[in-house]
Amino acid sequence: MRETVKLVIVLAALLLLLPAWGPARAAGPVKIGIIDLPRIMRDAQAAKDARGVLAKELESRRAQLMAKDKELKAMDGELKNPQLKLSEAARKEKTEKLAREIKEFRRLDADFGEELKKKEVELTQKIIGEIRGIVQSLIKNEKYTLILEKGGVFGSDEAVDVTERVLRLYDRQR
Repeated sequence: MRETVKLVIVLAALLLLLPAWGPARAAGPVKIGIIDLPRIMRDAQAAKDARGVLAKELESRRAQLMAKDKELKAMDGELKNPQLKLSEAARKEKTEKLAREIKEFRRLDADFGEELKKKEVELTQKIIGEIRGIVQSLIKNEKYTLILEKGGVFGSDEAVDVTERVLRLYDRQR
């Protein structure tokens, strides 16, 4: 009885999907393409430019952090200097100030890291959106049925790889 009900449900679903399948098959042959998104993200000029911007930002941030680190080391060295004669209250005040500064330095470092990751994600999403638009125009203009990302495919013939074409179109667009 249960098997009969399952069979009826499967047949009903197939009958419902049959009209949608017919026009798609009548439209012409199936044309499938594959793109290698990591390669595009590595080789596209826009991706290289984005990496350059991030590298400059990283260098700027590193310089700020290194200057602050140098300042903290000087404060620490001053406290550890046996020749420095400080009252107990002054030593305690300098030690507390150093602790606050170290805490601020760590927070600043974490904030810089988060900000950089956020910018990297934003730039990556922007580039992927632009690539998606190029893929859509390729589907429309060259009558592709489907273009898949290489990472989600177990195997494919190199003849269906349209990565180079997408890369050229993307670089030409910019």
